[in-house]
Amino acid sequence: MSMQTLIKKADEKKWAKNSSHREVYINTLLDETENKNIIVRLAKIMPGGEIMPHTHENQETIYFLEGEGSVLADGERRRVKKGGLVNVPAGCEHGILNDTDGELLLYCVFAPIRS
Repeated sequence: MSMQTLIKKADEKKWAKNSSHREVYINTLLDETENKNIIVRLAKIMPGGEIMPHTHENQETIYFLEGEGSVLADGERRRVKKGGLVNVPAGCEHGILNDTDGELLLYCVFAPIRS
């Protein structure tokens, strides 16, 4: 089976509210139907919103494109600002609280994909 290069624009995809979290919107740029090894999403956390503490069976890497927030990692809360990167190993509980007046924009990569 041959693979083809895929080129997309983030603004071609629609934002969807994530019902598992509080005031969090997701824009899936690349999903497991397009690439079996990785999922790429933008996440927007509104002021007062929160990605509730949770775990994954895969690693998640989160890059802060805009804003800042309080990140729960390894049982502790840490401040992360624009330009910061959080790498969460598989199985580790994590969450992000937007405790500011501005939107928080994240670039999230999940890998490897486990079936």
